[in-house]
Order: sequence, then structure tokens, then C-alpha cells
Amino acid sequence: MSGARRGRAAAAAVLLAAACGPSPAPLRPAGVFVPVSPDQFRAEAARTVPGGSALLAIHWTYDDGDAPMSGRGAVRLTPPDSLRLDVGVPIVGRATLVLAGDSAWSQPGMLVRQVVPNRSLVWAMFGVVRPPDGMAGVEWSQSADHRLYRVAGADGVVTTLELRGDTLLGATQARGDRPIGRLALTRDATGSIVRAEATDLEHSARFTVSVDHREAGGPFPNEIWRRP
Repeated sequence: MSGARRGRAAAAAVLLAAACGPSPAPLRPAGVFVPVSPDQFRAEAARTVPGGSALLAIHWTYDDGDAPMSGRGAVRLTPPDSLRLDVGVPIVGRATLVLAGDSAWSQPGMLVRQVVPNRSLVWAMFGVVRPPDGMAGVEWSQSADHRLYRVAGADGVVTTLELRGDTLLGATQARGDRPIGRLALTRDATGSIVRAEATDLEHSARFTVSVDHREAGGPFPNEIWRRP
């Protein structure tokens, strides 16, 4: 495995959002999008934050059309804004990402530079809507049973999020008229996410995360959020 590919695999395992395959399926048909205030969007996003801490055991698969890889890991979530991922990556070893408020760090250190510009996707993999960094504008479209929020980032990427009530159903991303990604979430009868599959059309790889076990956790030791 080349060094570049090992780096991409490590980034994918930590970012949990590097997947690709067929063109992303559209979200539900939208009506007319109209502008909405960022404050309203932030209020909607806050309702997707879990009520308590959780510890998740996960496994992941990564396929970029070359040699599929897989691994296991753990995710710790503490509301309102702290998340830690520890994953094993073949050959690379272990990788860690911590998002705590506006701060972020990772081991290897270069991963955080790849993750931070799109940290909202990491949260979305676990059903939490986080306003993207540098939010440039928000629009929404509402029907009887779901809402679509279209959020423009400062980088020109537009993320469309689909919600039913306080539940995130999935997301798509586009740059201009070109679709570049999709996130599909599968939930069990209790509403907990059991599978997240992301699609990144720019990198021709598929990344799937499955939750093997979930339990209430915390309060976690403060040191797990600190940079070593």
C-alpha cells in the first residue's frame, strides 16, 4: 500500500466521511427553498444533540476500488459539543480525533487539518446536525413530514440536510451544480443509528460505519479531551 493511500485510509477512518460509488440518490423532492435565519437553523440543529453521553463500538469498511480495508474503533459522545474517535487502521496503526467545542486535535496530527474544514460531516454520521464553519447562508423547504435545510459554506460547498422532527435522515453535498457526496443513515426501531454510509464522488471510495454496540457513558475523564 502506498504512503498516499495509507494517508487517505487513515483520514477516511477518522473523518468517517470518505466514501464513493454510484452517483448519490437525491433526497426527497423539495418544494421551493426560501431563506431562513442562521439562528433558526442553529435552534433546529441543537435539537438533534443527544441528551446524554454515549460510548459506541464501531466497525468500518473502506473501498476505493483498489484493496478493501476494514477496522474497528470506539466513539465517545458528550453533549453538547464533544466527540472522540479512536480507530484502528491497517498498517497505519491507531488514529484519534477529538472535537471539543471549537477546538480540535488528532494523532497523527495531519489528520486534523483534513477533518476540521468539514467537521460537520463527522457529527452528521452520528445523527447530530452541527452548523458548518463559515456558514454563508441557509435556506429551507418544508413539507408535511420532513424538512430540507440547504446550507452554503464559505468554501462553496452546499450541504442539504433532511430532517423529520428532530431526527436527521441524511444529507447530500454539491459544489455548484455538481453533486460531490451523500450521507445515508440507517436507524433501528428505537431511532438509534446502526449504519452510516457516506459517498465522496471526488475520491472514488466507499466508506461505511456500523455501530456494533451502544451504551450510556460518562461522565468521561476530562483528560480524554486534552491533547497529549
